[in-house]
Amino acid sequence: MENNTDIIVLTSVIIVLFIVFIIATIREFNTINATTFVEKEEGGPRAEMLRFIGKLFMDDRIDEAKKADLINAVRNALEETESHEQMKKAPQK
Repeated sequence: MENNTDIIVLTSVIIVLFIVFIIATIREFNTINATTFVEKEEGGPRAEMLRFIGKLFMDDRIDEAKKADLINAVRNALEETESHEQMKKAPQK
């Protein structure tokens, strides 16, 4: 029995920590169920660029020819972004 004392102590410590882990997990799941999730606006450079372009088109001081040039520039940038995203998603050989 004297040789197994350290094993008994370590086992009891691990059991206590496991019980604490289970209790903390249950509390977190109860907290998640009790609170409502608030969805934030989309972030990232693409979303910021689209917001910026949207603000430009709401500005009446910019004439239609410049807005058409901006549309073409944005279209090219979005196509490049989408092609980069597709390359990232494609499985590499």
